[in-house]
Amino acid sequence: MVKKTKTSDKFDDATSGQIIKKYGDVVRIGTDVFEETKNLNIIPVSPNIDMALGGGFREGTWVVLSGDPKTGKTTTALQFAANCQKKEHGSRKIIYVNVEGRLSAMNFEGVHGLDASKITVVESSYEPLSAEEYLDIIEQYVKQEPESIIIVDSTSSLLPERELNDSVSGEYRAGLPKLLANFTKKLGGVVTKQKAIIILITHFIANTSGRGYKQKLADGGNMIQYQAQTNVEVKYTKPWEVSGRQIGQMVVWKIICSSAGGFPGGEAQSWLRYGHGLDYVQELIHSGCELGLVSKSGAWYTCNFALENLDLLSDLLKENEIDPSDTEKVTKFFKFQGQERLRTFISENPKLLEIMSSELRDML
Repeated sequence: MVKKTKTSDKFDDATSGQIIKKYGDVVRIGTDVFEETKNLNIIPVSPNIDMALGGGFREGTWVVLSGDPKTGKTTTALQFAANCQKKEHGSRKIIYVNVEGRLSAMNFEGVHGLDASKITVVESSYEPLSAEEYLDIIEQYVKQEPESIIIVDSTSSLLPERELNDSVSGEYRAGLPKLLANFTKKLGGVVTKQKAIIILITHFIANTSGRGYKQKLADGGNMIQYQAQTNVEVKYTKPWEVSGRQIGQMVVWKIICSSAGGFPGGEAQSWLRYGHGLDYVQELIHSGCELGLVSKSGAWYTCNFALENLDLLSDLLKENEIDPSDTEKVTKFFKFQGQERLRTFISENPKLLEIMSSELRDML
């Protein structure tokens, strides 16, 4: 029979033993903590965002997504939820805290791979829930559902009980920042222990303080910004048009900080396609063009990454009756007029998507 080593046995000083006896296993060896945090999984968001973040969102952390309304924050959070539902990422429980009450069928249908039947939605029924009640519910889920993903949409819409019950007045200072500060302090270490991820979606508000150079600041107070191990802001968006028709929007994200190792100040471009969610293939094509994996001449696109990996594409060439030694025919096969044709071709051939993703990871 193997004798278990008590935590107190790892320390040779009497003080640590006394503290552990009184408070429990609150004193730990540094290497144990290091190994535990080092082994926390990183879950991907989308190709370009992952490259800027250093891999994605790390479990056991707080994530803040900030930006103006209608800039893709909710879609991005739900796309991440869809990734977390996959078996390879733990088939995690998703809790969506619908504070704004604007969640619609379009939100669910517009995110590819998202299983709405496996999402738990928390929202007010007939009587509105106060900020205190919402935060208490979130605390229970964090403590009782390990490795869960909790999306709060949005912290800006949380209303403290005092403000909820009183008549509209500007006579007292808003209490939400203080509530959120207490909440993040209370659950700071618990989130890590439970390997949960809390995504706080917040809006920009005008900077009326007169301090700093920013015209807009993230709502909710400074504490949630300090607590966030990953903090990402929408810098700007612009329409994504094909043949004169808007099919979505391009979103430029600014990385404030990242728990996965991304560099502060970095940027990432993601493409939100209406009715589809984040378009991974479009992101890869954009990055591929910038890094030379795809060459562009006018309206024509050539898959250089495919031409350099023909040995991995023998099945695809065989299916299309193309001799790998026929350079002219092979080049023509991997050349497309218009980005949409290129996107469709890559989408329909997973092997190409796999090679392109791998090449980009190696380069970055």
